[in-house]
Amino acid sequence: MLKLPLKYYDESGRILPPKWLYTILILLCIDWLAFIFSLASRSQTEALLQFFYPQKESLGLGLAASLPVLVGLLLVSQRERLWKRDVTAWRFIVIPATQLGVLSLLAVQIYYAMHHQWGFEYVTGIKLLFYGVALYAISRSRHLKWMIVDWANPHPQDDDTRKKRN
Repeated sequence: MLKLPLKYYDESGRILPPKWLYTILILLCIDWLAFIFSLASRSQTEALLQFFYPQKESLGLGLAASLPVLVGLLLVSQRERLWKRDVTAWRFIVIPATQLGVLSLLAVQIYYAMHHQWGFEYVTGIKLLFYGVALYAISRSRHLKWMIVDWANPHPQDDDTRKKRN
């Protein structure tokens, strides 16, 4: 009996990551995206970074806080390459690293709210709300937990052929 509908499995019978996970992870890595895009336009790097990050330490804090999320995103997106090398222990890092990154991002936003004497800003409020929802969704998702358990066996078709031979 399948735990999830058939559309959540790949051709090999492994559970795919939910589509919302990629969206959340990319949005949590928005500091990295802004940094990379600002570096792509070499002539305007300074101006773009100054526009998005008026306080110089905000870029560094954002990059450092979202680094665990970036690691989780890279691990999930490169799972096929890791499976080809028969490496599966990384799967236990994905959820905790992402949770750590979200908690770090929450701490950074709370730091900025304290720095501005708890004055309301829409961007800070939206980020705090998004980070809270992201932390809840990642922590409580059965889909993610089943996916991590399912990824213990990177070659499910090999097991099926072995069972048929015996």
